[in-house]
Amino acid sequence: MTNVDYIVVGQGLAGSLLAHDLIELGKSVLVIDQHLPASASKVAAGLFNPVGMKRCIPSNNASVYLPHSIKRFQQLEKKLDYSFLNLVPMFKLFSNQEVQNMWQVKFSNEGMDEFITNFSPPNQYPALKDAYGGANISPAGFLEANKFLQSSREYFLERGSLLEETFDFEALDPKQAIYKDTIAQTIIFCEGYRVIHNPYFDWLPLTPTKGEVMIIKIPSEKKLDKIVSKGIYLLPLGNYHYLVGATYNHTDFDELISEAGQAFLLDKLKEVLDVDFEQIDAKAGVRPTVKDRKTLVGLHPLLKKLAVFNGLGTRGVLQGPYLSTQFSTFLTLEPKNSKLTDNERIMKLYAQKNEVF
Repeated sequence: MTNVDYIVVGQGLAGSLLAHDLIELGKSVLVIDQHLPASASKVAAGLFNPVGMKRCIPSNNASVYLPHSIKRFQQLEKKLDYSFLNLVPMFKLFSNQEVQNMWQVKFSNEGMDEFITNFSPPNQYPALKDAYGGANISPAGFLEANKFLQSSREYFLERGSLLEETFDFEALDPKQAIYKDTIAQTIIFCEGYRVIHNPYFDWLPLTPTKGEVMIIKIPSEKKLDKIVSKGIYLLPLGNYHYLVGATYNHTDFDELISEAGQAFLLDKLKEVLDVDFEQIDAKAGVRPTVKDRKTLVGLHPLLKKLAVFNGLGTRGVLQGPYLSTQFSTFLTLEPKNSKLTDNERIMKLYAQKNEVF
């Protein structure tokens, strides 16, 4: 038998962040992961910004999450000797006068000047349909998730901390936290939407959401200096290429591109761009979204050696680093007061589904 402190199942954004944190706390970690094409982390834009773009409100706990996220990913860039964090302003493109007025009123009356740096007047960007101008939001940006995950994977492999296989629940003793020939203090499941197939956490209220993105080329625009948001996002990749997303599909959970999804993106893109473009590529992935949009972090109510770190959803880059720091501290030091590791929430969800408490 081999002993490790923690087994982390899944090496998406959540699993990678948690494994890094636990290792840096001096713990031995075994990450178990199989490359899967529909992983949300591998196709996500990795956007982070502190403002809800539809209603012009601060994202939940943004003033705490955002600085921690930027600092943590910058630390990981140095640790992994790899660049994957891009600080780029977000540009909310106004669709009409009503939206423009709403943003300006909220900026004046609701303290949004912490995140909105200024407003751009109409018709400043030849490539955009900006007849009503827009708002600039900073700090914001995107994480190149593929680069972060691949460099993390290489790091875990070099340490001998990665087992590349699909987790076999038949080989698990959940009470003793024994998997095959490995004994752990705790096994943490970071499987993304696939936790719905986990026999010990299939009661969690996940509502997986498939998202599609496309890559386009704008021959007249080498690189916009901001991320454009107007129903969809337009993210500059450099060398005339841009990532466009995303769709929300609650019924299909595969990695296949759909005609309807791509048509939706193309229609929305025509409302944003005032220049010609060509489609280069397209991808799809499935997000681990939760019905009430709250994360799923904590210990199993009955099997105390099993835990879950999931449900980061579309704001994973923004809130994931802070929640991972909190949860890894909880797991290793067990502080009496852990505000964000909500075991009470997990217990209530379990009770509602299983009628045991």
